[in-house]
Amino acid sequence: MARKSKNKLSATEDTYLATQVKQGNKAAFRQLFEKHYEWIYSKAYRMLKYHHQDAEEACLDVFTKVWQTLQDDKWDPKKGSFWAWLNKLAFNTIVDAVRKRKRIRESVLTFEEQDDSPLNEFEDVRPGPDQHIIAQEAQEILEMALEQVTKPNHRIAWILRHLEGCSIAEISRILNKKEGTVKIWIYRCTQELRQILINKGITWLQ
Repeated sequence: MARKSKNKLSATEDTYLATQVKQGNKAAFRQLFEKHYEWIYSKAYRMLKYHHQDAEEACLDVFTKVWQTLQDDKWDPKKGSFWAWLNKLAFNTIVDAVRKRKRIRESVLTFEEQDDSPLNEFEDVRPGPDQHIIAQEAQEILEMALEQVTKPNHRIAWILRHLEGCSIAEISRILNKKEGTVKIWIYRCTQELRQILINKGITWLQ
């Protein structure tokens, strides 16, 4: 699945819009919002157990921080692209939402299996109808299995690795855990997923 905005503004245009927002330009902020909302929402939706309201609240929190940060002139384009900065801000905000949700009530994260690349780097290969149906069915099966994984921390580590494409070192820093612990969590989540699928009569493919 490609992570592409409907209006394909360039990184240069992103920088320009962000600069305009710094000056209080609400129309420029609206353009940034419309461009980036969809992929941030999708990221939050998966990490927050496909819960629309929680995902929407997380997205609004992200853009509130974007507005405040730009208004306070705390984003420096010389230190990296706007997208890279926004991606990090969004991810950290969503992780905070996951932790907050866990404190309020027991929660289970679900997410779909991907390769080690972030979703935003995927190319749109436009599969045919049959491929789309197969992929959708596989995703639904995996989501079902993920709902049954018992350890939220294992899920978080797994999503960071397989959905966000983070390295083990990056996950270790994010979760404030040793790299060995992170590897164990990811391994155990994979093992539990395998057993859940086997119990459902579904062959686990390596």
